[in-house]
Amino acid sequence: MGVITISRQIGSSGTFIAEEVAKRLDLVVIEKEDIEAIMHEYGFSAFGEVYDTVPSFWDRYDEHRALTVDFLLAAMRAFAKVDNVVLLGRGGFSLFQGFTDVLNVRTKAPLAVRLMRKQGEYGSTDKECKRILERAEEVRTAFVKSDLHCNQDDASLFDLVIDTGIVEPVEAASIISAAYVHLMKHPRIDATHTRADLEVDEILLKLVSGHVAKKRQ
Repeated sequence: MGVITISRQIGSSGTFIAEEVAKRLDLVVIEKEDIEAIMHEYGFSAFGEVYDTVPSFWDRYDEHRALTVDFLLAAMRAFAKVDNVVLLGRGGFSLFQGFTDVLNVRTKAPLAVRLMRKQGEYGSTDKECKRILERAEEVRTAFVKSDLHCNQDDASLFDLVIDTGIVEPVEAASIISAAYVHLMKHPRIDATHTRADLEVDEILLKLVSGHVAKKRQ
């Protein structure tokens, strides 16, 4: 089988969609906590600090940050190698361009819709919610741009870009599921890679495989 990556704007129901897609297709959702668990096993305890802060000019040349990001990417490749997973966030789409067995998805929604959803979830004021949401988006965008050298707003990097202000999240999950099934049956003709081409350290792969197996239980 294959892998789905889902990049999402905060408040676009990306997490719900990932879980719904995984349920329909018998996949496992891999999110931040799963990546952190693997990285902690290897001594990378500062992953949250690296991922959740906007890098300064000097941070971009910090060796520890570079090593942390490199291992993050290695861990994500390992999860993809295991297959049958939905990689949620962390810029996964940037790693798997041109793969025949990876479907890259982006969910978005108008700011007003995302604010409404987050206010309903957390009960904060409109002004406070907007500030938190915009800050979080700034951090995510900076990570993808500075550390992964990609633009998550570039639609050409995705197979599907779905506006959940127009398409209901449940329907979005149906569309993504159907696209994935189709891709597995009809590999893209312009692909240059498959997951079989991924080179992953055997010890890391074994650790990740065990983590995914536990999540399936």
